Parts: sequence; structure tokens; C-alpha cells
Amino acid sequence: MSEVVSRIIDFGFMDMNLVRIEARCHPNNIGSARVMEKSGMTFEGLLRKHLYTKSEHQDVKMYSIIKNEV
Repeated sequence: MSEVVSRIIDFGFMDMNLVRIEARCHPNNIGSARVMEKSGMTFEGLLRKHLYTKSEHQDVKMYSIIKNEV
């Protein structure tokens, strides 16, 4: 999965000329967080009560990468 995310990041920066790419995951999803970190993304913080799903508000972890960081 890390290879797929890295290719998507490359596509976003090179082909789409993006400056910033963001990704989010559930705080308990350790696998997704590791994939983002392994791909060079930086943890920016916890978005508290950001989503309302399954009849409750849930936190979300925010990651990002900037073009000049690649």
C-alpha cells in the first residue's frame, strides 16, 4: 500500500501540479497512519469530533505533504 500512496503523491505533484496533499484516518487505524508516515507525510494533528458517523462524533488524524518536501 505504501508504494501505491507514493505513486499517488508523485502523480499529484508532477502531473496535477499540486502544492499540498492531505490525507486523514481514524485514530485507531494504525496501519493507515503508518502508510502515510512511510510515504513522507507529516502528522499535523487530531481533528476533534470532525466526523459524524454511526450516530456519534469521531476524531480524525490529519496528515499532509508539501511539494518541496518530496
